[in-house]
Parts: sequence; structure tokens; C-alpha cells
Amino acid sequence: MKTKLWQLVLLMGVFLGSLTMVAKADNLKYTVTADLPKNQMTEEVSYFDLKVKPGQKQTLTIRIKNSDSQAHQYVVSPNRAITNDNGVIDYSHANAKADSSAKFDLNTALSGKQTVEVPAKTTKKVAIKLTVPKQEFKGIALGGISVTQAVGAAKKSSGMTIQNQYAYVIGLQLQETEVIKIKPVMKLLSVQAKQINYQNYVTATLQNTQPVIMHGLKIKSYVTAVDGTKKVLATTKDHLAMAPNSSFNFAIGDGKEPLKAGNYTLHLAASASDGKYKWNFTRNFTISEQKAKQLNDSAVGQKQQPNYFWWFVGLGVVIIALLGAVIWLLVKNRRRNHD
Repeated sequence: MKTKLWQLVLLMGVFLGSLTMVAKADNLKYTVTADLPKNQMTEEVSYFDLKVKPGQKQTLTIRIKNSDSQAHQYVVSPNRAITNDNGVIDYSHANAKADSSAKFDLNTALSGKQTVEVPAKTTKKVAIKLTVPKQEFKGIALGGISVTQAVGAAKKSSGMTIQNQYAYVIGLQLQETEVIKIKPVMKLLSVQAKQINYQNYVTATLQNTQPVIMHGLKIKSYVTAVDGTKKVLATTKDHLAMAPNSSFNFAIGDGKEPLKAGNYTLHLAASASDGKYKWNFTRNFTISEQKAKQLNDSAVGQKQQPNYFWWFVGLGVVIIALLGAVIWLLVKNRRRNHD
């Protein structure tokens, strides 16, 4: 018996092990640097920090150094900065829509995406054209030049395709005046139940409406039933940041609890620049029965609600079995007494 059990455990181990794949990242064999121009405001940095004028045209250059023993193609993509849903300034979303508060869309001022080939053991210059709009803009325009190696032959193993993408980003900051006296302003655009990576949250869409970076952002939030005090969901995060004129979905909860239909109130307090700027929001919202069912049915990793129907069925079976056993013992005992 022990031998059979050991064989079964070994067989299960081999089966489960075949489903596990560890993908090791290749070492990067290229680097990217910026040629800082004369209108660079801060020389001690490695990104573009430029003072520009309305209508100015300029060619920015970066250098891609291919240290590998073979030629590679690289995708160069100038992008405006956004705030991703982790509260991090992100330069990798080329097709992200400009925020409704933005008066200057940096993507329209930069030349488009391009693919360049760099021979082995060679450094190549790449030009990005910048055209500043004729209409004066306030604050800063923030973006970046993302460089990724084009992966033509993705690794394949057991029918699965694994593609590791890494990017170098050269930051790009434009401003027309050296002194910026614009204060960040946060708005709460909406509150809703939403699924992120197949987990359910209540999300608060927060917006930085001004052309300045929001540094040192801390958000404390919780959800109660309308007119209630018990916290149904709660999340606190700090060390966040928001790009100028951007918005993101701040997720509340741990994603493990099924959503329940009902009327709720969001309580959210935010501060930036080490508490220098503060905002407080209270907003009622509703999760419908249909929305809760839709999200809960498609979510993964949630705690399952106890199914009391089957619990009662099981209890009933146990009770019936016990009663049957008692009756059988009574009948058996009576027959023995008659005998």
C-alpha cells in the first residue's frame, strides 16, 4: 500500500511539474543615450529637459548602442506621459488617448514611431522631430522616447509563445517659462465597480487637471453602505505620482471579495507634495444586481460565499442516516429480546 501511494505521489509530481515553465530573461545587449541640446535646462540629468518657444522646430537625437554580435532592429516611439492604474507615470502607451483636461497634446508635436536597424557592435543616431505649437502653453508637457528591441523570432516552447519586452525610456519635458507657479488640482470623475485582471474592485477615477506633475501622492479611501459607518472596502496607498493632465483608476479593495449589489458611499482623501495640497471627496454610487453578477461570474481568485443550501442538504443526509441507524438498532434489539 505504501509503495502504491509513493508511486501515485511521484506520478502527480511529474504531471504537475510538466505544467510549470520558468522563463529566464535575456541580458539586455543595447543601451540608449540622449544628445542633450543647447536649450537643455538641467545639464546634470540624462533626459531632455528643454526650454522651448511657441512655434519652435527642433531635431532631437538619441544614440542606440548595439553591443550584440548580430544586427538588431529597434522600435523608437515618442509618447506623451500618462498615469497608469498603479499610480505610476508611464511613457510606454503610444496609443493612449489624451486626457480631456490637456490643452497641449505632446504626441502631435513629435514625429511618429519608427523602426531602425543597428548593425552589430555599432552605435547609431536616431532623429526625432519636435514642433512646438504656435499657441503658448503653460506649465510642462511631459513625455518620453521609448526604445524596444524588435523581437521577430519569439521563443516557442511546448506550443506556448514567450516574448519578453524591455524598453529604455528617455524622458522628455518641455516648458516655455522657467518658473512654474501652477498648483496641482485633483478631481474625482467617477466611481464604479470594475474588473482589473479578472479581479473585482470599486474604482475611483481621479484626474490631475493641471500641466504639472503631482509628486508624493497619498490616497486613503474606504467604502460604506449609504448612511452606514462600517467599512465594506478600504485601500490606502502612498508614494504615488500623476503625470500632468492625466487621470487613472484608483482601485479600492483587495479583489478577493465578491461584489454585492447595493447603494454605497465612497470616502476618499488625497494629498500631494508631502501634504501641501489636500483633497477630500465623498460620492454615492450604486452597484446593480446585473453588474455584480456579471463581474462575480467572470472573476477569479475570489473567496467563495458559503452555499447554505448544500450545507442544509448535507446536514439533512447526516440526520437521516443517524435516524436510520437508531431505528435499525432498536429493531435489532427488539428482535433479540423476542428471541
